[in-house]
Amino acid sequence: MQHSVSKNKAMKSYIRVWKELDIIDIEKHLLVAGELSSECYSCHKIGIDLHSKICPNCGVGFKYIGFRRKLTYSYLKRAKEELDYMTFIDFDDFKKSLGARDARKLLDI
Repeated sequence: MQHSVSKNKAMKSYIRVWKELDIIDIEKHLLVAGELSSECYSCHKIGIDLHSKICPNCGVGFKYIGFRRKLTYSYLKRAKEELDYMTFIDFDDFKKSLGARDARKLLDI
């Protein structure tokens, strides 16, 4: 039985990959994309254009982007093409990491 997909043809898709990152660096350089506008996580300035490379308020350069909503494949693909200079992070994972860090500080662990 032969498969209809050629062995030489790559099949690409977006999947989550876990990578150890510095959450302090993410805090300083994160653009959080919402439904209507984006926010600088460093200074909490809202209304920032999704394609901005620096915060118009505090001047920080954006290296990471996280999304407040679930992404469809088509939206993710388009965003990844338009924002290829940014590292895409899972915003929920980031918030959980911050919560764990803050709990350790509070409990002096």
